[in-house]
Amino acid sequence: MGLIIDLQPVAGPALVVGGGHVATRKVRSLAEAQFMATVIAPAVTKEVRLTPGVTVVEREFQPSDLHHEPPWALVIACTGSRSVNREVGNLARLAGIPVLVADASQESTFFMPAVIRDGELAVAVSTGGASPGTARWIREQIAGAIGPGWGQMVSRARAEREARLGRRPQDQG
Repeated sequence: MGLIIDLQPVAGPALVVGGGHVATRKVRSLAEAQFMATVIAPAVTKEVRLTPGVTVVEREFQPSDLHHEPPWALVIACTGSRSVNREVGNLARLAGIPVLVADASQESTFFMPAVIRDGELAVAVSTGGASPGTARWIREQIAGAIGPGWGQMVSRARAEREARLGRRPQDQG
């Protein structure tokens, strides 16, 4: 099991290669975290097309797609093609870009945990790519056990901390 980090949208945009149901879930997670994303696929779901902050490029993946300014913060390969996913994974790793290869966890350099979000509170569950379905099920169990409203407590705690440190809430650090 690796280190779980909370990557912020200021890290840069995300590239999603694929436009089907797995891509839809990944794009939804990126949008919830307020990442800008580009989706490259010959066809995409309606939900992907309607997601705010997402640019859709309807065509096949090309190796030059990994060269982007600003650089991609992360890449997700989730097409229905093993060979395309392998190629995207190889190219991203060679370029030093964190990559999730949806159909081959051993080719991935990161995983996206199942996340419960309530305001600024985020609780993540990861199986290290072994079983995303199990992670989602555990996430739902945790959400049911803790219930809603914790985000407000986190916001109050932030304001109290900032007051103790003599900073305004937006001066995070």
